[in-house]
Amino acid sequence: QRQAGDVVTVASRFKQRYECRLPPAAVQRPPDPSDQPQLYNGSGIAELLRPMGAAPCLLKTKDWWTYEFCYGRHIQQYHMEESEIKGDILFLGYYQSAFDWDDETAKASKQHQLKRYHSQSYVNGSRCDLTGRAREAEVRFLCEEGAGDYIARVDEPQSCSYILTVHTTRICHHPFLRPPASAAPQPIRCQPALSPAQYVQYVRAQVSDTKRKVEEISEELKSLDSRLWSERDAEAPAQPHQAPPAARGDGTGG
Repeated sequence: QRQAGDVVTVASRFKQRYECRLPPAAVQRPPDPSDQPQLYNGSGIAELLRPMGAAPCLLKTKDWWTYEFCYGRHIQQYHMEESEIKGDILFLGYYQSAFDWDDETAKASKQHQLKRYHSQSYVNGSRCDLTGRAREAEVRFLCEEGAGDYIARVDEPQSCSYILTVHTTRICHHPFLRPPASAAPQPIRCQPALSPAQYVQYVRAQVSDTKRKVEEISEELKSLDSRLWSERDAEAPAQPHQAPPAARGDGTGG
């Protein structure tokens, strides 16, 4: 395969070469609006998420525990039986702060923008028996078009330190959090690099060359076979000469 600019040369299984022209979208990626956030003049991320504060708390049951996330307030963990809370209610944290996209130090960290999520910190939760420290949690908000607000997953990467991933459609309009645009499929047009007459001539030359190679191999095999038989005859031991057996008499006198 050979490529020059927007043209790629390929070959078929029959050795026919084709020149394929790539669509412009494959040669030059179209600009992504999220690469130019300065052109965005809509609502900020915090403003887009603010209505969640008046919405019902989000629930997710995972194994034994049910997790309750109340936006901007707290995160709870408890066990449910027959629609009733059984046992103690553990607080995973109370709201402390949110990631500041306007902070210069925040701009130095590209993790949020590369992974396209907004985060909040919740601290000073119930005391953890394993660490002796208060529980804490990070809530990550990811865009999901056409979805409501829901807790997609709950992780505990360290003892009593949690990460809640919340999917929501509220932030999908913001360039920092909008998923990258996927380009629509574009056709690749190919045409033979040789004219039909040139291709026929090329195929005939290939066939002729193949026949010549087959004949050369055949001659080499014949020569090898002849040498092998000659060597075998030379190595075979000579058989001793034996006289014919004498005629036996009938045992009667003359």
